[in-house]
Formats: sequence, structure tokens, C-alpha cells
Amino acid sequence: MSAALHKKKTKKKSTPLPQTLGSNEKLIHPDTIKGVDDAGNFYGSHADLITFQGIHREEFYDRNAKYWADGGCGGKTDNEAMVGDGGGIEDGEEGLAFLDMLIARMPALPRGHAIDLGAGVGRVTKLVLLKRYDEVRLVEADEGWSKRSRVYLGRKRASRCTFTHERLDDITTGDVRDWGFADLVWIQWTLQYLTDVDAVECLRTLAGGLGPNGVLVVKENRPYGKAREDRFQMETPDGNENQRYDITRPDAHHRRLFQMAGLIVNCVEKGEETNTYALMNQ
Repeated sequence: MSAALHKKKTKKKSTPLPQTLGSNEKLIHPDTIKGVDDAGNFYGSHADLITFQGIHREEFYDRNAKYWADGGCGGKTDNEAMVGDGGGIEDGEEGLAFLDMLIARMPALPRGHAIDLGAGVGRVTKLVLLKRYDEVRLVEADEGWSKRSRVYLGRKRASRCTFTHERLDDITTGDVRDWGFADLVWIQWTLQYLTDVDAVECLRTLAGGLGPNGVLVVKENRPYGKAREDRFQMETPDGNENQRYDITRPDAHHRRLFQMAGLIVNCVEKGEETNTYALMNQ
């Protein structure tokens, strides 16, 4: 597969999706989804959060686009660029260990084509996916980071990749069909920048592009330390120094999004600050 950069047009999505319960899973009721933002506001249900996110959606996404275009998390090296500190290599080792566990757990899991969603500079592709998969498509909303990833990966690795410049909330069923069935979709530290409605739509669309026995891996931050583990924490552009929108969701909140997308949790690994989920279609 040759290295290529594809640009996509921008479009809107704002319609909430119905909830679908995966087999053998406990239904997460919307009224159990609660949390706070950095302005001190409390949200008593999932509906309250969705309403707020819908009102401010374009503002949040515009500010986030500027944040990443201006350098994002910073970091002194490309390995640190998307995390802002020196933990990029260790995170890659952790991700590879999770993937190897998944491969051992699911011997029928194919290892041909993987998608790195919200790929940034391509760290997960380099440190995890290309070590186990033949081809990787890197999907990144910021054109600068998408171009930078080809340099970071180097010519040999990049020759096994396709580079797609596209906003995650713009991905359509037609896109995933054009991409071809994926054996693995890896989404890391990305859903936190999407509204709940867009996160569900994105997950559902990508799930439709999984091949037989395909898996969707989601790694996201979770509340930890002194934070309540049963409450989401939402940052807004006017309330934090990063001037971006970002939401940290607890386990039950993530599982509700997965249920709404019609996905089943095959397994989950709880890290010090993160949860990593392996998801499958019903």
C-alpha cells in the first residue's frame, strides 16, 4: 500500500443515536451518567450533558482544531508530541502488550489491515500497530500532524501506510467502505475530544467497517486520584489553560457509549490513569 494523503470535506452531524444493548451486558441507564465541568456546573443525566455539548459543539471543535494546529500537548520529541511528556515510549510498550494479549486471547484475529484513528504524529502506528499488522491507515484531523507522521515513521514504514486527513466526526459509512474492511481499529486518547453524540456515531460507523473477527480497541483516560470514579470531568475552552474541550469519562460512561453504538466489551484492562477496551460487533 503506497503512502498517500487524502483530504475530506467537512460536514455536520448532530442527531443522537438510539441505544443498543450488547448481549450479556448490564444496561447503563442514562440517568446514572453524571459529572461536572471546570466552571463548577453539575450535569445530572446523560441528556443534560448531550444538550450542553450540542449547544457548544462547533465552538469546542474550533478551539480544539486551533489547539492542535498550535502544537497541541507539546513535548520535546515526536514520541512526546501527543502526550506532552516522556511517557510515549512506555505507553507504546503498554499498548503492544495489550495487543499481544488480545492476539493470544483471540487466535482467529486477522492481522492484515489496521486503522489508527486520531493518529497524530503516528506514535501508536510506529510503536504498536506496524509491529503486528501488514498495513495501517492513519486517520488524523490536523493536516500538519498527518504530514508530520510520514516523516516520523520514515520511508520504509510509511510505505506500508495510507495517510488520511479527516475529522473524526466526519467519517461516513462510505469512507470505511472505501478504506476496505479493517481487522483492527485503534482509537487512543481521541474520544475525549468528541461530544458523546459524535463519539457514538464514530464508533458505530467504524464498527461497520470491521472485517470478520475484527476488533475495535479504545484507550481513554479515566477519573483517578482524588476524583470521583463515577463522575465525568469536562474541560471547556474558557475554563482551562489549554483553551480546549476535553472530557474524561468513567467506565460506566464509556460502556454506555459502546452500548449506544451496538458494541460488546470483549475485555478491558485498567491502568493507573486509563482504561483500554477491546470491542466487537454483536
